[in-house]
Amino acid sequence: MTKNKLNLTFRVVKNGKTIQRCQTRSRRRFHNRIGTINWQNKPLKVHLRVNYGRQLCNRGCVCNFYNDGMYETKHDLLSAFAAFMEVA
Repeated sequence: MTKNKLNLTFRVVKNGKTIQRCQTRSRRRFHNRIGTINWQNKPLKVHLRVNYGRQLCNRGCVCNFYNDGMYETKHDLLSAFAAFMEVA
């Protein structure tokens, strides 16, 4: 898997509406933007998605490979981001 195929996205959701969004390929920019999330603004959820690109899967077709999840605390979000980056 090549390094430039990685696509990082997060979406901050409050009361069912997106209030902040970031999509980039730069890990550094993405990590800095995660730091700008105001966690005091409750109730808040952050949807994190790391897309690794398209590859041949075990069924023989070309599929998108990604990890994603919804997180309510900064610690959980940063832990998931670190785990998703280990895969890349």
